[in-house]
Amino acid sequence: MKTLKFILFTLIATTILSCSDNSTEPAFILSNESLAGDYDIAVLNIDIETTAEVAGVAVTISNTAIVGDTFQVDVIINANGTYSASGQYRVVSTVTPVGTAPITDTEIIVFSDSGSYSVNAVDDTITFMALGDTLLAGTFNVTVFNETSVTLSQQVEETIGDITSSINMNLSLERK
Repeated sequence: MKTLKFILFTLIATTILSCSDNSTEPAFILSNESLAGDYDIAVLNIDIETTAEVAGVAVTISNTAIVGDTFQVDVIINANGTYSASGQYRVVSTVTPVGTAPITDTEIIVFSDSGSYSVNAVDDTITFMALGDTLLAGTFNVTVFNETSVTLSQQVEETIGDITSSINMNLSLERK
């Protein structure tokens, strides 16, 4: 009798555990229409490594960490390929020059920009075209895209003379 109960229990447990969810929803496809909406900024992190070329060798001269918070920003992305972003937020910047103590500064950023964008669903990128230096400018990799959020990352390298800055930016937008 114990063997029969064990076999029956094993059969029921196996049946329950082997049932899978066949109701998989299709992936959220990156397009102008699916991206369109009104967003809040949830996360803004920027890391900058600055190097100088000395005798043909790149030498790190500073590292900067910028963290945004207290976002009061509206980002509106339209299905017609245009966007606008405006508001204010606070950034805390910590610059660490090589061989010295870190320097921390806090600043309130007030901005208003707009422009156009293009989506590349094959490469999972969004390119924002705006006039001047703005928060949303250039090509961003889309690392997370779903019904409620978009997470973007951007890697840019800027060189002025012998000084090169490698900039890594992460930005998360949450749908309102």
